[in-house]
Amino acid sequence: MQTKVHTLIITVGTRQVGWRCKDGAIRSFGADGNGSYPPHVDELYKELDITRGSYQENSKNHPWSARDIGKRYYEHCVEWLGNDFSQVELLLDQKIIETGVQQGLKHIILWGTDQPETVSWFFRRLDTLWLAKLMEGKIKQLYPELRVDTHLPLIDASDSNAIRQELELLVLPEVKDYVSSTNEEFTLWIQNKGCTPAIASSVEICAAALGRQCQVFNANPNEPEDFFPTLQKGTRSASPSDSFKLIPMGEYFWSLERLRVVSAWERGDFTEAQIWLKSHQNRYPSIYKLAAILALYTHWETSKFITQIGDWLNSNDVVNLTSTEQINTWRERLQKLKQNELYEAWESCLLIELPLLRTNYTAAFMQFSQTLERLLYIQFTEQNWINRGFITIPPAYSHLGNDYEPGLAGLILGWCNSRKFNTNHKWYKLLDRIRKKRNNLVHKSQPATLWDIRKIWTDDGLFSIKHSDDPMVIRDLMFDVLKEVSVMAPDTLLVRSLYQWGLNQLNSNTRP
Repeated sequence: MQTKVHTLIITVGTRQVGWRCKDGAIRSFGADGNGSYPPHVDELYKELDITRGSYQENSKNHPWSARDIGKRYYEHCVEWLGNDFSQVELLLDQKIIETGVQQGLKHIILWGTDQPETVSWFFRRLDTLWLAKLMEGKIKQLYPELRVDTHLPLIDASDSNAIRQELELLVLPEVKDYVSSTNEEFTLWIQNKGCTPAIASSVEICAAALGRQCQVFNANPNEPEDFFPTLQKGTRSASPSDSFKLIPMGEYFWSLERLRVVSAWERGDFTEAQIWLKSHQNRYPSIYKLAAILALYTHWETSKFITQIGDWLNSNDVVNLTSTEQINTWRERLQKLKQNELYEAWESCLLIELPLLRTNYTAAFMQFSQTLERLLYIQFTEQNWINRGFITIPPAYSHLGNDYEPGLAGLILGWCNSRKFNTNHKWYKLLDRIRKKRNNLVHKSQPATLWDIRKIWTDDGLFSIKHSDDPMVIRDLMFDVLKEVSVMAPDTLLVRSLYQWGLNQLNSNTRP
């Protein structure tokens, strides 16, 4: 999935910059004859007709390296070539920058090293401040419309604490300024391959932390098969990277954060689940979007829920994950939800189950009594209980006529009249006990326990029920009441099915 990119941060190492020499070979400022690397640094000095020198420190000599030769080549580009950086080669980043520009990239930050004099010359000679300036010149020449900033903090390249502080000053304002000025989500790419380990790891940690605020990807260049192929004349030339992997930073934390997502999902806290899924949304787009939609459901924003779940069902992400049969079943249930108020009322049943899973009996009972009252009220209006004589308007409200709306006590009595149950019938007594318990919760702030709820059914031998501490036994009792008072009870519910589907996807061993 192509994502618009706003800012790219590149930490500059010695391997990232090359120079196309007179003989046509590309020589790397980081290849100094060590190991299997060719002596490109020596050859680059010869290209400028300069004898390579060394730094002397505590009776030790350290040969000139990236810091010195980078400065010489930068001055060569500016003073001798008239600000022409065309011979500079971006060995690791050319493809990344090219792709980023195609996806809307506007800003590049180059982080080069410039260590203080307290650091040994052995390390300072490898500082990349001038290589970063060479990269800046090359990028600006290729893409004049790009904003390119070079960041050269005077800190020890192994001081993780100083690096972290610099990152906060560099990155956080970038994100904050963008977020405060636009509703569009900020997308950050980082490329930290080839720089010193302390900077590379600090940038990754900072980027991962930013995953809660914006989209962050590690643009990781793929190594060429042959770093330094041999040309016809026997010269070894540096090969640039021609591809890269774009890795969401959230991937590093998914194995741990999945547990938090699953926990929040099971509890029905879909807002929290969405927060944890935010940095994984490119890999799990359907689950991320579903969390937001189910959050609307738990907030009773039914109209928004109906609209957005319809769009979700038609999305390619869902079509690619789910069978046509399952999607069609969801669409049928959604259509019933749109057309029938009783279906809509029944869809709130998941809000009864979720608190029970947490043994929050008070919340579950309140949701149950509210659903009960809603089912009765829908029948009161649809079946016209007043005109049919099931409900008698009290004298004090006679002036309202058919606009009179009874409370729960009147709805219970009206339903019993419609069933020809008198006030001694067990169903009238049960519903009245539910009403009184609901009133105690609301008026007297009395909690509901498993024992309290069970007593509503069992006192005076009204109903015989299984004695169990399993909350699902209470759920079954509540659902039996809702089925009894309702003229219909759907076998399957849309929201519960979506909830379970999302949970199955999160618990699956294979990613979506």
